[in-house]
Amino acid sequence: MCIPKSNHKKLVDDCYPPPKALITSAPEYRPNSNELGRLTYYAQNKPAKLTKVGNLLESKAQADARAAKASGPAADKGKAALMITLAITKNLLTECKNSLNYFIKPSQSIIAAALDAAQPTSARPRDLEISARAASAFYALASFLDPASSVVDEGFQRLLRSFALLAVERPLGADATLGEDAEQRNRTRLIGLGALAGAVASDAIYSSNFKQLLSLLTPALVENAKANRVTLDWLRSESNKATEGEPTYAEFNIAKKPLAIRRTRSISAHVAGEKGPSSEDVISAAIGTLRGLLRHADAAQVQSIVQNVIAWLDNKSALSIPVPKDGRQLVSHWDDPEWCCWLAESLCSWTSLQYRFVVLDTLVDHLAENGEGKATNKHLSLIQMSRTILTGQLSLIGLSTSDTLSNLCALAVRRVYKDTRDSLLPPLVDCISGLGTHVYYADQINDIVEEISGRIAALQMPESISDAASVKASNNLGAVHRGQQQDLSSHLHRQRLANAGPEQRDESIRVLLFCLQGVLKATHQSSGEIHEAVDVKSNGAEKGKAAAASTDSKIGLAHAGTRNRVAPASILPTASLLASPNHAVRLAYAQTLITLFRDEFDREQLERESAVFAAAPIGEKVSDAIGVVHAIGAAAHVMCLSKSLSPPAQVLGNLRESPLELLPQIDRINADPGRPGSLSSGGSGTPAAESTAALPVDYVAVAQALEHAVTALPCSAALALTPMLVALDKDAGSRLTVHGATVNTGLENQRRLSSRMVAARVLAKLGETFDTDSVSRAAQGVLSQIPSLGIEPGPSPVGGLTLPSEVVPFSAVGSINQLGESSSSSSPSLNGALVINSLASSSKLQSATQLDAATLKRWLERDWNVGIAVDEAFAGSSPYAHSSLGTGSQQASRRPSYTPINGLSAGGNAFVNGSNASSASVNKNSRISMQAPSTGVNDLREALGTAASLSSKQANGTTQDGSLSTDRRASRRESRRGPVVTSANGSNGTSAVAILDSLKVGVDEDASRLGRDTSWSAIPAKGITNGTAPISPPYTS
Repeated sequence: MCIPKSNHKKLVDDCYPPPKALITSAPEYRPNSNELGRLTYYAQNKPAKLTKVGNLLESKAQADARAAKASGPAADKGKAALMITLAITKNLLTECKNSLNYFIKPSQSIIAAALDAAQPTSARPRDLEISARAASAFYALASFLDPASSVVDEGFQRLLRSFALLAVERPLGADATLGEDAEQRNRTRLIGLGALAGAVASDAIYSSNFKQLLSLLTPALVENAKANRVTLDWLRSESNKATEGEPTYAEFNIAKKPLAIRRTRSISAHVAGEKGPSSEDVISAAIGTLRGLLRHADAAQVQSIVQNVIAWLDNKSALSIPVPKDGRQLVSHWDDPEWCCWLAESLCSWTSLQYRFVVLDTLVDHLAENGEGKATNKHLSLIQMSRTILTGQLSLIGLSTSDTLSNLCALAVRRVYKDTRDSLLPPLVDCISGLGTHVYYADQINDIVEEISGRIAALQMPESISDAASVKASNNLGAVHRGQQQDLSSHLHRQRLANAGPEQRDESIRVLLFCLQGVLKATHQSSGEIHEAVDVKSNGAEKGKAAAASTDSKIGLAHAGTRNRVAPASILPTASLLASPNHAVRLAYAQTLITLFRDEFDREQLERESAVFAAAPIGEKVSDAIGVVHAIGAAAHVMCLSKSLSPPAQVLGNLRESPLELLPQIDRINADPGRPGSLSSGGSGTPAAESTAALPVDYVAVAQALEHAVTALPCSAALALTPMLVALDKDAGSRLTVHGATVNTGLENQRRLSSRMVAARVLAKLGETFDTDSVSRAAQGVLSQIPSLGIEPGPSPVGGLTLPSEVVPFSAVGSINQLGESSSSSSPSLNGALVINSLASSSKLQSATQLDAATLKRWLERDWNVGIAVDEAFAGSSPYAHSSLGTGSQQASRRPSYTPINGLSAGGNAFVNGSNASSASVNKNSRISMQAPSTGVNDLREALGTAASLSSKQANGTTQDGSLSTDRRASRRESRRGPVVTSANGSNGTSAVAILDSLKVGVDEDASRLGRDTSWSAIPAKGITNGTAPISPPYTS
């Protein structure tokens, strides 16, 4: 009885040759073309029948696969039928792509059965013909699989794993003792890479479960890009070709196109007898596929790819990589840093422009999270990979330089606290320095300097404050999947900080200083740098392409572009490092200052510009820079005159806001002979304390730094440093002397001469700058009497992080030791009045500062000491204070308001100078204007010199303990800051107190009716003595 076949079964069976002709269909193994066309037409018109067609083909494939695993004619017949089944499957996948959902499951089963049949056995090697035909079918399946309408299930993932394993297979030769068969390996891996190329060109790999798919795909591609069979130069050349879209082996060149116009590729096995593919072909195919994968990936996918690369480098990838079968040991890929750097740079160059920064972010995050423990090749390679990306020619638009800097600096500090001589510190400094290679926004370098300065300041503060600041900075990690690791790192960092000592702290500061120098050096060496402001509005004439080109050039798409110079105020918190007890820190900071003054800070012009778009007014420039010069001058004064720069622990514990608060404390400890615990009381000090004093090289270094400050900021230096230099010369003769029974070690004489050398050199530079011959001659006369310290011309920047060479102590400077104590040693060697009068009379200084001689003289003659200088540094005191503020509008100041950290004293409501917290700090968040001070109206009256009668404790301006009255110091600070209202102390002669009284400000209503209190006028104003008017701001109208 004849049972008729169903239509779909008859159409499928007709595609196969007769059973007797199956074996003779080799080597093409093609189905009958006419019948295949009928089957395709049938499937296209009846998509639902694809399920039945697929099930029938699947059953045939399962049976033929079992037969192909056997041997003899049955195996050949099964192989032929399986090959034809795969050809039919590929054709249906290609032609029926719009109805693919009906055919996905059967096609996956058919391909899986074919791969199982092609597996190598003990009797035969892998069947490459079946593998290649299965790879072609998988290419078609992946190309037309639409994740929007189809599910990328575990079946697809299993197929991808199988082809990924095929791409890393190590087949043995006919003689297993000879190891791998290179030709068979290259053929097998090319087939696997061809299938993976189809997956990369599809949409399936970028679906919601991309992480699982990329964990299989990425290791297979990177495994074939190793440098064990080719040279690194060949890899670089091939990488460049792949970047341009023209790899050497272009058969699998990825070109992702719309689904409707995609075409499939036929992956064929190598023809026997022909020369097999070379290792270069395999590597080129892997590089081209990896480049295509990264080019089409978004940010999350790029991050996953880089994470899988790191896992592969750790030998922990999700894909099991077979070990070599020729007896070679499996080595860590981290041991080849040059190849790792090539890989990192290539990954970055193959990624789309807007996602390149993700490669660096992922590497840095992994380094920050796994940077603990002993230094390994992995740590070193990760650092060098990050540095290669930062210093390369590729742009990293979108990179958060702040997060990158924070992660790397936190890692550097952690490594220092573990081991001050850690081998990873020099490459870490080089890596951080690479952040200056490319500039992506105008204030990038300024923000980097501020970030490093803030970390340095936090390290100098007490543990309770610096721990929180350091941990907060180290936890600023801007990536995902790091919650628990971040908490662990924070905990370890806090413990390490709590158990650290001064050595770790000082070395951390020195490392950060070298990072700052490296960033500046990289910025200056980068191409295309232009020091111009970028907030200039373009005119309406720029339109179209010209305007777009102008915009692109300003944001620096490819290289270091337009940027602003570093603001001097950025380094204000670090000025106290000039008086650090650690010599290496002092020298590193002096070198940093020289770099900043010489190459970075915007120079003040000595001649007024007449251009239409002239620079900012000199008053504004001086106000922005003079605070730093005040602070550096105070630190230089302390360094030169101190017999010990190591403060007691209780003084360090009293710091609240800024390390600058320490300078007045150190100065008083060294200057007050009767103060308990002072170095001058009861002897010459302990050897440990004396060992922390300045060395000859420090005096030369600070002299050079101040000379560069005069060159870069001549107006600010003249206004801020002149009183300090006069005081330094005077105090050197009065303080650096032998008192009574004090043992004369010779250090007092040496330091006195060195201090005067510093003062004379800087004054000579000021005289030369402002054409004051009298000052230059006086300074040169002093320098001619001081012998050389033997270390001229001063410190040169040390390479890397190597400690400075063995320093020359004062005892080794023979020429200076030959000069004993002279009768004139305690008198100033410079005439301070002559210096001030000459500079005030300088027409060049008057023209540069736009101040008259009287105003300059009053400013330069003001009282000066370290406490005053620190207060002036925080307040940014200058002769221009408040000159831009109107009397009626009370417009807000650009500079933060000035607040004393230690509050007000109970008696006089004045600033306390020389207490445990002697200096004021800037409260950036509390107020926006200096028109709203924290003191009351009575404090303003006292500051203007009209306070009520002094108490008995403050008679004659001194207290019972012999210290200066606090209200006098407060009045001096207020007078230095200038009047609050421009007309209060102006030319009209009306006092500020009279104005306040006339307005009844701060006076009770009942008390005002009794008339003006005569007690206020009983005491003459301290700010107006000997008929000298207080300093008036310039440009008053």
